[in-house]
Amino acid sequence: MNLNRFLEKLFGIQSSTWAEGGQWSAQWVGLPSGDRMLFLILGVVVLVAGGWWLYQRDARQIPLLRRCLLYSIRIALVLLVIAMLLEPILVLSKEEKIPSHLLVLLDTSQSMSLKDAWQDEERAMEMARSLGMSSDVDVLRRMNRLQLAQKMVTPSFLKDLSADGKRTVHLHGFNDKFNPEALSDSEEWRAGGNATAIASSLRQALLSYSGMPLSGVLLISDGQSTSGEPPEEVLQMLSDEGIPLVAVGMGTTDGPRNVAITELEVSPVIFVQDANQLTVHIESRGMQTQSATLLIEQRRNGGPWQEFIREDVVLNLEGQLQPRTYQFTETKTGKVEFRANIIDAGPEISQDDNLASAEVRVIRQRLNVLFIAGSTFPEVQFLRNTFLRDRQINLSTWLMAADKTYEHPGDLPIRRLPVTQEELNDYDCVILYDPDPNGWPVNFPELLTNFVTKAGGGLVYIAGEMQTASMFDHQSDPTLDWLNLLPVIREPGLFRSQVQIRLSARSPWKLDVTTQGVQDPIFNFASDRQANEQLLKNLPGMFWHFPVTKAKPGATVLAVHADPRMRNEYGQEVLIASQRVGPGWSIFIGFDSTYRWRYLNEQLFDGFWARVVDRAGRSKQLGGNYPFRLSMPQAQYQPGEQAKVVARFLDESQIEPGLQRLYGEVERGDEQPIPLTLTEGNQRGEFSTNFPVPSPGTYFVRVWMGDEAAGASVKAATMPIKVEFPNQELQNPTLNQAYLETMSSSTGGRVYQLSETNDIVGAFKIKEVSRFLEERQEIWDAPIFYILIFGLLVTEWILRKWCRLI
Repeated sequence: MNLNRFLEKLFGIQSSTWAEGGQWSAQWVGLPSGDRMLFLILGVVVLVAGGWWLYQRDARQIPLLRRCLLYSIRIALVLLVIAMLLEPILVLSKEEKIPSHLLVLLDTSQSMSLKDAWQDEERAMEMARSLGMSSDVDVLRRMNRLQLAQKMVTPSFLKDLSADGKRTVHLHGFNDKFNPEALSDSEEWRAGGNATAIASSLRQALLSYSGMPLSGVLLISDGQSTSGEPPEEVLQMLSDEGIPLVAVGMGTTDGPRNVAITELEVSPVIFVQDANQLTVHIESRGMQTQSATLLIEQRRNGGPWQEFIREDVVLNLEGQLQPRTYQFTETKTGKVEFRANIIDAGPEISQDDNLASAEVRVIRQRLNVLFIAGSTFPEVQFLRNTFLRDRQINLSTWLMAADKTYEHPGDLPIRRLPVTQEELNDYDCVILYDPDPNGWPVNFPELLTNFVTKAGGGLVYIAGEMQTASMFDHQSDPTLDWLNLLPVIREPGLFRSQVQIRLSARSPWKLDVTTQGVQDPIFNFASDRQANEQLLKNLPGMFWHFPVTKAKPGATVLAVHADPRMRNEYGQEVLIASQRVGPGWSIFIGFDSTYRWRYLNEQLFDGFWARVVDRAGRSKQLGGNYPFRLSMPQAQYQPGEQAKVVARFLDESQIEPGLQRLYGEVERGDEQPIPLTLTEGNQRGEFSTNFPVPSPGTYFVRVWMGDEAAGASVKAATMPIKVEFPNQELQNPTLNQAYLETMSSSTGGRVYQLSETNDIVGAFKIKEVSRFLEERQEIWDAPIFYILIFGLLVTEWILRKWCRLI
């Protein structure tokens, strides 16, 4: 130490504080090498030899000792100059021990937010014990991968990694890129990011800590690298630097397993004695071909739960919805609750979504009916009387031909027609007998249209001899737009002469009930098929009818005229037709003499009209909804796929016999809607179609009943469909053990499980590393050189003076 201080003072240098205790050495910056070094040596030898030769020749009279002294001084001067020209420097160096750096990289992508089922019970118990959960497997299964990682990376674990300060531990998160901000072990970690780039994040981490001595990298991940560069180059970089990569595998090779009941679908309001459907929608992940038990229970009016269905099911492919449909009938009014539960499915990430419930209100079928008649007629009298006798109907009547003092009979008497939408929507069905629209409130046609197309009400129109022909002849009048609700078309110019009318009315003509009419419930006079057909043949005929051109597309023709003369280019003239108009129902009856059926049996007349009212008004009482439900076989779709929409009728009796297709459209943003046509498949009551979804976003599907053009004016059944780019984080979220082993083994590391936390610390061998500190200072211009040169020159001058050489 004293020598170093002496040299520092001698050469005029001052070392840094870190050099305390270091060593010094000299180096020559200008010292040549190779041939130049040889020339330098030869030059020095020549100078030494030449100098001696000159002193031998010119100073022979001087004693040898003095001559040698002068020669030595001269050679010292030359050597000092040469030394200064070779640029000597003084190097102060010191070796010290410093902590190495250990990188802990934690995967924070979405796949780390998943919970594993841990099917292997023994391994699950071992894992729970190693994480301090006292073998509580249920707690383990309730924690996601990131929570388990935080359970492992405790302050004590980080302290063990630091080896009592001999390593500096840096904890960082990554997903699709490396996060340079350090993670705090005292805060709750949250998963995010739709991709995992293990190799790219590893490279970015190494660049962030370039120049620092690394003892290794600890990677905590499930090994699912869904983006970024391939790992070969960055692994070679680690291998060349001798940096081991140690991995901790998160999750299980089975991945998340889960089954859920996404919906328990049932009509919220049903009628007593009606056949109804209950549908359970099941969705599963990672449980293909796995068996489970579906248990459905029901209770009535808050009583005890009773088993309704217990069935073994085999779970479908991941991402596919699996509907299970069951029939039920209620005989009493009240409240019925259903709950469905998936049991015996084995370990899964959560059982909270295995249960779903629904509530149903069971009511008696008592419909509110508004009967508007344009004039008196036997049909009007008999209809009014049968509706008043029917205890399933609350009747309001309005006779337009009556004077102001007339009290209109009914269960719910009225003094005027409805003038607001709320008033009209209190009814379930409106029956019009040959009305005169001129006697209606001004806004009544609009109210009637909304009543059918928006609220789902029923409209029954009975043609009469006084007003019907005049209305259809002026159907282009905007105030008569409501005629478009009817399921028939009467082309302009269609008329019959009085002679034709008299000829057709000379004798009664039977109804020719179509095949669809035989299948329709309104013509169900007897439970026995043969008996019912005989009753239909014996129904008394009609004299007068109102001719129309044809039925609308999509309408169901229930009966046509049996007179072979009553036909046109479309076939026999239509007498009875029905059609859905949006959620509502429209029925056209082209004659006004159903009262004649009473001559055969009064119950035929009463039963027919009870079923007509029931058919027309049922939808309105059930909330104005369509009798079908929209669904799709997949939970979501990817851009470029073909999406499928399914309309499934809950009650087959609600399907019109002539219904062959449903119409709809699909919308996305402000783009032009794409028309859809849903056709019936192999399964009765199920209509479906496919359509492309080229870009991501939310698509809205609208489906209605009626003709194709009705979609602009009716309330449609709607369903959103999500189209998203595939989230690769959730497509195959299992532990990729092979990927982690490939990465770690190529760098001299290995893969550990969570249960091996105590062994991870020993995988890193490097603790402190040596660091050489060096300070270089030039001394060729140090004062000592100038002092020596000056001193030697003065000494030589004095000696030469003494020897009388000058």
